[in-house]
Amino acid sequence: MRGLSRLPYFVGALLACQLAACDKQADERLLGYVEGDYIYAALPENGRIADLPVRRGDRVEAGDLLFALDATAATARLDGAKADLAEAERTLADLQTGERPEELAIIEAQLESARASLMLSEPRVKRRRELVKNNIVGTEDLDAAEASILEDRGRIAEYTARLAAGRLPARAEKIAAQEAAIAGFRDAVTEAQWSLDERRAVAPVAGSIEDLYYRPGEEVGAGQAVLQLLAPENIKLKLYVPEPSISGYKVGETLAVTCDGCPANLTAKIDFIAAQAEYTPPVIYSDTSRAKLVFLVEARPQPVADFQWHPGQPVEARKTATPGS
Repeated sequence: MRGLSRLPYFVGALLACQLAACDKQADERLLGYVEGDYIYAALPENGRIADLPVRRGDRVEAGDLLFALDATAATARLDGAKADLAEAERTLADLQTGERPEELAIIEAQLESARASLMLSEPRVKRRRELVKNNIVGTEDLDAAEASILEDRGRIAEYTARLAAGRLPARAEKIAAQEAAIAGFRDAVTEAQWSLDERRAVAPVAGSIEDLYYRPGEEVGAGQAVLQLLAPENIKLKLYVPEPSISGYKVGETLAVTCDGCPANLTAKIDFIAAQAEYTPPVIYSDTSRAKLVFLVEARPQPVADFQWHPGQPVEARKTATPGS
């Protein structure tokens, strides 16, 4: 009976122990890994790789040359387009200014010759009239002298008109047509320049060269990636939150991050929370997370001097302590 009287104490102790186990706080670690959003450098033109100054692991700055295709044909097209444009512009200038100075000088000389001839013809007619009155010459000589005056006056009128016309620009319709042709040649120059520029690939942002897919001398198709570039701002952490805890995380929240061999005080800010749950990915299975429903959370790590994240690197994250907690 004395042993039975102690049974409630043993049962109470067992229950207390079980309750303590049930109240044990769940592991608040978020397991995950580092991932990168890569930039795949490609060009819209196809061709042979003529220059590839970077290697795997190199650091590049925005604007640095990544690779270049052979530009011989593109340069020739640009030179030809520029020559066509220059010729068209010279033609337009000629149409707008009228005849060339040399041609106008010839017409002016012909006009002066006609005026000089008229100056000689007028006194000749007067003399012929006096000679006719005195019956020294016949009227045929007077008629010939008067015809010479008419001829000189006609030539003066003709050359005066030709000189005025030569100083005028071409007809408006012809000038408009030439201007339209020049616009087309300018478009051709722009297109040829773009085609030449697009045979050089430069880094859009600073980053590191993660992989190379071609070598100098190899042919690459239009739109095919030649190398892989990773910018620091394109690093993200993929973390998995257990389904019962997802309501406790919000976009913009800061997490404390740890990883093997990493410096202390690493942080990341949540910028995406998946709307649907999934099963724990095999890559982050642990003794506490196996086969549980989780939500994917993506966080952007805050920059740290002299530290580089590596895609595929395992990480752990926790909520940062709040004041008064």
